[in-house]
Amino acid sequence: MDKSGPKIGIFGGTFDPPHLGHLRVAEEVREAFSLEEIWFIPAGYPPHKTEAYLSFEERFHLLNLATKDNPYFKVLDVERDLKPSYTLKTLEKICSLYAQGRFYLLLGWDAFKEIDTWWNYERFLDFVELIIFSRGKGNWQEAFLLAKQRVKRLWGPKALNRVHFLEVFPIEISSSIIRNLVSQGRSIRYLVPEEVYFYFVSKTLSTPLK
Repeated sequence: MDKSGPKIGIFGGTFDPPHLGHLRVAEEVREAFSLEEIWFIPAGYPPHKTEAYLSFEERFHLLNLATKDNPYFKVLDVERDLKPSYTLKTLEKICSLYAQGRFYLLLGWDAFKEIDTWWNYERFLDFVELIIFSRGKGNWQEAFLLAKQRVKRLWGPKALNRVHFLEVFPIEISSSIIRNLVSQGRSIRYLVPEEVYFYFVSKTLSTPLK
């Protein structure tokens, strides 16, 4: 059931590490849907992924550094002690702690294509609306038409009232690209916020980033 409280975007992920693509997507979604805030939630122990490159504490710290200058962005540590960190459990926890909010879960196209493999995904729309955003370049109008068909198949036709689609500016940055650059001792400057860049510089003093 829709609520009349503040409209909040929930942006989960490993953020391993956070980069400018994450921030730009959050800003575009916030603006397009008139959200009051975007809450970044670093994953604790996601069941679909192998062990993170950075620890939870590092990722939480870097997200705080990356978002500190934007008053609309907030970082929550609700998955710190969730193991495994199933999305549904996170949504239940958030909705119990902040009962007045009207929540929107941000999902990239790549994540949405696998959503039927997520634990109890059938219940997501009981807690949130979905905002599915584009990833990279492509024919997104056609992709979103296919996504709408998939929504109807997974949740029924009425679910389209609670699922939204947005084509965002294509920024070809990923956390895996950044990790690869770091492993090669190459610069990641201007792919990540400056504070995140300098954090990696401090971690790799034996092989300084350029």
